[in-house]
Amino acid sequence: MTSLRAFSRDDEGSMPLAMLLILISVTLSAVMTPILLSQVQSTRTDVRRVHALHAAQAGIDVAMAYIRNTQDKLNDRIGLLNLLPCWGYTGLGGTPAYEGKVDGSSTARYQVSVEYYKKDPRNLLTTLLDRVSCSLGIGPVETPKFALLKATGTDTGTGAIGSTATRTLTATYVFNITNANIPGGLIHVYRDAVSDDLCMAAESGLPTPGRNLRVKKCDYSDPSQIWIYNQYLMIVLSSTRTTDKPLGMCVEMAAPQTAGKNAVVNDCTAVTQPRQQWSTNDSANLQGTTDGVNLNGTCLVVQSPNVDGSNVVGGTCGGPYNNVHTWSLEARVGAGSAGLTTGQVVNFSQFGRCMDITEVNVNKGYLIVWPCKQAPDPNKVLWNQKFTMPAINPLTNSGTGPVTTTNPTTGVKYCLKSPGSTAPGRYVTVTPCPTIPTVDLLWTFFGHNVNYATSYILVDYQLNCMAPTDPKVDKYGSGENVSKIVMAKCNGSTGQKWNAPPNVQMLFPLKDIHED
Repeated sequence: MTSLRAFSRDDEGSMPLAMLLILISVTLSAVMTPILLSQVQSTRTDVRRVHALHAAQAGIDVAMAYIRNTQDKLNDRIGLLNLLPCWGYTGLGGTPAYEGKVDGSSTARYQVSVEYYKKDPRNLLTTLLDRVSCSLGIGPVETPKFALLKATGTDTGTGAIGSTATRTLTATYVFNITNANIPGGLIHVYRDAVSDDLCMAAESGLPTPGRNLRVKKCDYSDPSQIWIYNQYLMIVLSSTRTTDKPLGMCVEMAAPQTAGKNAVVNDCTAVTQPRQQWSTNDSANLQGTTDGVNLNGTCLVVQSPNVDGSNVVGGTCGGPYNNVHTWSLEARVGAGSAGLTTGQVVNFSQFGRCMDITEVNVNKGYLIVWPCKQAPDPNKVLWNQKFTMPAINPLTNSGTGPVTTTNPTTGVKYCLKSPGSTAPGRYVTVTPCPTIPTVDLLWTFFGHNVNYATSYILVDYQLNCMAPTDPKVDKYGSGENVSKIVMAKCNGSTGQKWNAPPNVQMLFPLKDIHED
């Protein structure tokens, strides 16, 4: 009995405990249900936001694909401005922002606009004036360096984008730009105070092969007057370089090259032929070669001086300067074969011109940037354009020492001398080299380094850079806008670069990607 009573007492209070547990469960259910529903709704919202972000990313990808699909079909390294999209330039002759769907089965959509800039648009307050206008079918009015891409994505299939839940991405596209010089310019006949400005010309921009070479009144808009002087010493009519004729048409005179024989324009040969090689000699003549090694005695001359339409024929070479046998090639025509391998110092901005001891006179008082002299055998280029630069250390990409040239007749070695000043009227000269060079004869030549602005510059002891003068302000009296050589504060410009190859900015195309 005692044990039964004890057992029954252990069961007392179970029912109230059970009721309490039930009450707690019901209460928790009431509290958790809205929380769970809220979480479900939040999850749905998060999923839609993720979809909207993916849509914005798709918009950036589409814009980048359109930009990268603007290559010239004949040269996929060149982009065509007129193919660039003008999305978002509605007030400037462009089109509205581009809209599209992520895929056919999704409701996600995007809207993307593209703006072009001359400077990095990272700080829009300072670059707003550098925005490049864009018109449909024409593209940007000038070559941009950056494109600002702005894409807005949404997960809703209808309605105006922006009126529903959206996410927006912004990115900067960096154009792959080269500063490679594109040759093509006029070849002037020497002009005095009373003669007309005449230039070498073909029959037309696409002449019949074998037609006579002539001179015409100089006109930059006339394709029959735009010539390229290539590394094989061939004078090429720029407009004739086509898909069918990639080599173009060249100035030619058949052998034997004699006085009075007509020069013609004919198809350039794949293998260089002496009849198409012309060298700018020490008297500013264009001189022929018979064997492709030595210069012959025939030069291109104007048959009827100062007559528009006169033929160009074979004639005598030499000086003095006149409007018969003296030619002045614009810097844009090209440097021919001149460069580091020939011992010449070519200016990058005036890329058909070389450092030159003026009139082969070491006492002239200044050096000039003169049309680069040529010869089929580069060893025969006159010494006043041939210089030995300081050897570049591959570890530092620079070299320090004198810049020298030697007169082979006298055996005197001359050193390039800095004026030690950037003041107007202070010029770079040459002087006989002493046994121990003084500081004004020491130069540092920088080769290629990670910063292109400080590559291919010639720096003196005052840390200034060698540069040509602006011919509009200070020029040599003869020739066509011939600059003198001075020192200037280093600024990274192409005018301060010597024997420089083109710089190609190989950059990852997208940067500064962020969500607004």
